This record gives sequence, structure tokens and C-alpha cells, in this order.
Amino acid sequence: MHEMFTLGVPAWELVCRAVIVYAALLMMLRLSGKRTVGELSIFDLIVVIVLGSAVRTSLLGNDKSLLGGLLVVCVLLLVDFIAAFLTARFKKVEHLLDGKPVLVARDGVVFHDVLKKCNVPPGTFDGVLRKHSVTAEQVGQAILEANGTITICKRE
Repeated sequence: MHEMFTLGVPAWELVCRAVIVYAALLMMLRLSGKRTVGELSIFDLIVVIVLGSAVRTSLLGNDKSLLGGLLVVCVLLLVDFIAAFLTARFKKVEHLLDGKPVLVARDGVVFHDVLKKCNVPPGTFDGVLRKHSVTAEQVGQAILEANGTITICKRE
């Protein structure tokens, strides 16, 4: 029972590990494209689940204590809060951490090269059109938002 509350590594190391892993995952997910955090396919869901398992050792090292796990969770939540706080107040930080929206269709013309560059399969885009009950020709604007969702504005 004593081991449950005794850190296996120094607290500062757990804090550093949590901050580094958060920053590294954020950077890797941003580089992997918007689709990763937007509409999750089964493949994307598998990646998210495996990511959690893969970073466990990176976060905790040899620490197996309850206290160590709770400390890492607190640090991750604090770093996430700080990131949200900064993105809400500074446009440059928002663009750096969240990205920018991308126009993927306008006036009935779908920009297939842009969809491909953003790793959005044509079938996914077609599904969004069906969801909004519009055809490609009826689209005024379609925007791939920074969070990975696609917003459709109908033509007037």
C-alpha cells in the first residue's frame, strides 16, 4: 500500500514528461492534418486508442504509483487549460495551435486538390454534402474548419 503513494521518479521529471509529451503529440497531430481530429474514421479511432497506450511509458517512466499518475493527469489538464486560455486571447497562438480554416469548395466547384492535400477522401466530403442535403452544385462555400469539421454554406 505504501508503494501506491510513493513516487518512483522525482515529481519534476513527471511534470517535464507530461509537458513534453503533450507538446509532441500536439505537434504530431497538427502535422498529420485536420482530418485526424474532425470526423473520425475507424482507422483514426484505432490510432487515437493506440496513441494513449504508446505514450504511457513516455509519461510515467518507471513510476507505477497512483500519485504519479494523478500528477501527470493534473499537469496535462493544466497545460491544456493554458493552451485554451492562450488560443482564446491571441490570434497568432490560435493559428499556431489550432490551424486555420481552408476553403474546399465555392460556387458549386469542389477543390479536389485541396481536399487531397488536407487528406479528406472524396467519400467523406460527399457524406458531408448528404448530411446537409445539398449537392456539390448547390454549395456556396464549403470550409474545412480548424477542428476538422466541414461547414457547408448553401448557394443563394
